[in-house]
Amino acid sequence: MYPGNKRKKLWKEEKERLLKMTLEDRRKEYLRDYVALKDIPTWMEEMKSKNQSDDEKTKETLSTKKSLSEKVSLYRGDITLLETDAIVNAGK
Repeated sequence: MYPGNKRKKLWKEEKERLLKMTLEDRRKEYLRDYVALKDIPTWMEEMKSKNQSDDEKTKETLSTKKSLSEKVSLYRGDITLLETDAIVNAGK
């Protein structure tokens, strides 16, 4: 067997093993702390907490972008600690 084929087989076996595990079992194998996505507020939640005094403007902004603001989260920190399947860098 060629070395490349062996690595490919090992990778597939590891992928299958991980896919069969529960989230809690996978968390036990993490080597360092992580940030769960449920701990990151959505854009809407963030806007509500920061703009309590500016209620009218906040309601108007949230109503026009409600679907997007419920799906998007902004995170500032070490992105390698995020418990996520993918990280997308949209930089130029």
